[in-house]
Amino acid sequence: MNSFDQYFFKRILIVAYRLPFKLIRKKEESYIVQNSGGLVSAILSLSEKMKSAPDSSSKILWIGTGEKELGNETIHTNFELHPVEIPRKISERYYSGFCNDTIWPLFHYFPSRTVYDNSYFDAYVTANNLFLQQLKNLIKPGDFIWIHDYQLFLLPEMVRKDFPTADIGFFLHIPFPSYELFRLLPKKWRESLLNGMTGADVVGFHTNDYAQHFIKSVKRTLGYKVERNFITVNDRLCKADAFPIGIDFKKFNDACNTQKTNHQKDKLRTYLSGNKLLFSVDRLDYSKGFILRLRAFERFLEKYPEWHFKVVFNMVVIPSRDNIEGYRELKKEIEATVGRVNGKYSTLNWRPIIYQYKSIPFNELVAIYNISEVGLITPLRDGMNLVAKEYVTCQTDHCGMLVLSEMAGAAVELNEAILINPTDTEETSDAINKALSMSDEEKESRMRKMQNRLSRYNVFRWTTDFFNQVNDVKKEQEHMQVKFMDNNSLNSLQVKYKNAQNRLFLIDYDGTLAPIAKLPEMAVLDEKTRDILRKIISDSRNKVVIISGRRKEFIEEQSKDLNAILVAEHGYFIKYPKAAWENNLEIDLSWKKKIQPILNDYVDRCNGSMVEDKYASVVWHYRNADEEIATLRINELKDDLSEILKSEPKLFVLEGDKVLEVKSILYDKGTVASALISKVNYDFILALGDDRTDEDLFKVIPDNGFTIKVGSKPSNARFNVRSQQQIYEILNLFTDASTSKIK
Repeated sequence: MNSFDQYFFKRILIVAYRLPFKLIRKKEESYIVQNSGGLVSAILSLSEKMKSAPDSSSKILWIGTGEKELGNETIHTNFELHPVEIPRKISERYYSGFCNDTIWPLFHYFPSRTVYDNSYFDAYVTANNLFLQQLKNLIKPGDFIWIHDYQLFLLPEMVRKDFPTADIGFFLHIPFPSYELFRLLPKKWRESLLNGMTGADVVGFHTNDYAQHFIKSVKRTLGYKVERNFITVNDRLCKADAFPIGIDFKKFNDACNTQKTNHQKDKLRTYLSGNKLLFSVDRLDYSKGFILRLRAFERFLEKYPEWHFKVVFNMVVIPSRDNIEGYRELKKEIEATVGRVNGKYSTLNWRPIIYQYKSIPFNELVAIYNISEVGLITPLRDGMNLVAKEYVTCQTDHCGMLVLSEMAGAAVELNEAILINPTDTEETSDAINKALSMSDEEKESRMRKMQNRLSRYNVFRWTTDFFNQVNDVKKEQEHMQVKFMDNNSLNSLQVKYKNAQNRLFLIDYDGTLAPIAKLPEMAVLDEKTRDILRKIISDSRNKVVIISGRRKEFIEEQSKDLNAILVAEHGYFIKYPKAAWENNLEIDLSWKKKIQPILNDYVDRCNGSMVEDKYASVVWHYRNADEEIATLRINELKDDLSEILKSEPKLFVLEGDKVLEVKSILYDKGTVASALISKVNYDFILALGDDRTDEDLFKVIPDNGFTIKVGSKPSNARFNVRSQQQIYEILNLFTDASTSKIK
């Protein structure tokens, strides 16, 4: 799917805590109003776009809490609402408790506010199950199920268990914290949350930092293998990635010059009487940094008195959770601080802060965005913050400048804004002055760059990118599905072999030719396998390559009397029959001095592990270590190595079967296999391997070749066999094809 209109989902099931609309009752009348929030705006914009698409039969179903009557309302012709009912007592512990007293503060870096209550978690499980029961009545084959936010962490895995092949996405709209914070949750809770999220095909975040925090938590908590943001969950792939949510750029940009907005702008200008307008709009929450923002504005007034009687700061606070004592106290503190600053600086004809505790209608909000000289968006922590994007979009005359917290997800995209640390009132006060004093040319240049970016990556691009990733992951899952060899595939293999004149065998050593042993030196080639290899090699049409990660001395000793090509250390060394070892790479190996001490340290920390020093790489073996301890240590080690590898761009960590190897990116089994394949026009190629290091080999084999992996794990190989012993039986096909069978 390359463009927005090319849908591959007939129905999209949006699952979020709240429905996008609520029912307002006044006296005997009731009417529907739209709920606030970036997701609601995004999905409603998506719905409008779908209505005008060539195939307008696509439909959105939204599942969330809300009034029962909303289930009977038709908001759009392609939009259905399905309320989920959660009993009040459960809801108190689920939403007010686990969601807002546990997850919210911890994920926003307020650990001291976090409440750990088992009854909260139990209610959270119950509520997620109630969402599942509603979904089970709705899901049809071909649906895309898109689950949103921290209230529903457990739901993707729940859906996966009942609908194993379903297309499931999960998106988190708040920050995902660093592992050091996430691990504060009880073990059972954090395992449940991560298992729940990885039930999705794609897990989305606003920034790459959040995605990497999640991946690290998955590795350290669950021990799953991760490669290029792909998480191997049992035999299924899940991808974690960043998808910064956009806005409907055209909607906000066009709204700046409508009749309703112009009327609001005229009213504002009359009120301002020539003063420059600074503004902020936030929902009432301690993560928004209200008090620090007010203190920074107070410091600005102290430090830059030349701006007295010339600026007005309009702080809009949108009501939220004011039934909670902590939020009521925050509201009182805001109002007291506003009163104190105004009392200090106000005159009969100038009040520096205009405080409003209410929601702002759309056209009035756009008018504020449009004429404000400074947008002061300074949350202490925020998943994205769409207000910042809306403000930039509405600067159609490029007269304003954005002062933005570097702790907001939007800061990654809006780096032409004046970025500040919201806890630093001195820096913030200076930033306000800088924004007001900046030349029109510089403001216009910065705004144009940000607007160009926002217009390209809008809300439609956000949804399309997410859908594309789900589609790509599904294809990768299909590609990685295990297909065991059967008699039909064996017959095809034999026929291809018999009809070929130039045959190439590429065979891994450990776990393929020789069984995995407790100690590396114990994995020796038995005489039975050696005899079969001799018979294959004796045919002049056959060329056998033993391609291993082992040291060259070991592989040469095990392959003596075999007229085979030998490859050692994953392709760094190669030896042709009756020739000396050679390599075509000159690599600086000084990095080993930095890596070896770290690996040695982990040997001390993980009893049973060992370090192997090869010529061009260093390996940490942990086959004989306690599995639980090794799982913990391997993820810690990868984190430690990743910091060093940032300064060594030509190195990477290669994970094999119970081994971790640090080596150069300039060679692998695939590169050496490609070089060998290119030298001769082979009409039969067979590649055999057993672990992740052999995936590079499988990837380069032409489509007409045969690739076989030992074991039942997903692979790039065309076929799998269940055990290493079956490799002997396969190789025997080429010496006595009439009697060999795979069982």
